Amino acid sequence: MAVKRQFIAGAACPACGAVDRVQRCLDGERIWMECVACGMVRDLDDAPPAEDPPAQPVTLRPNKRSH
Repeated sequence: MAVKRQFIAGAACPACGAVDRVQRCLDGERIWMECVACGMVRDLDDAPPAEDPPAQPVTLRPNKRSH
């Protein structure tokens, strides 16, 4: 099976910091990311799932400026 590659728009390489040079690669069951600028390869199969930050309440107040 051929490797399916997809560039990740706006992503910065964690190794060299190059922006728009990181691609997600898929080959059957294996998933990894590569940087075409520096050659960094990172396996995504073992990456822990990203956690959402806890929700915080927001209070909206009217503007009390006087004219």
